[in-house]
Amino acid sequence: MKTLIAALLFVVAGPAMAQENGLSSQSEDFTVDFISWCENNSVMMQNSDGSVYERANCSDQGLSCKTFQMHRLHKTIYTAACVEKN
Repeated sequence: MKTLIAALLFVVAGPAMAQENGLSSQSEDFTVDFISWCENNSVMMQNSDGSVYERANCSDQGLSCKTFQMHRLHKTIYTAACVEKN
């Protein structure tokens, strides 16, 4: 019975203790990365020097450009690819 009570206290107090120790997710810790994106049915990217270029022309391949998003901890990553038309 004591073990059950201790386990319940840990479950209830755990999140509160994590917030006090700076482990909570705060909005300023959240980042968004755009690896590539869709523009005029083309996959667009940005070079390290900041210039934008066309990575793939989906229309030339008979495909459609689609954007995907992935969530990793405190980050959202956007990427695009040519996919079959629906």
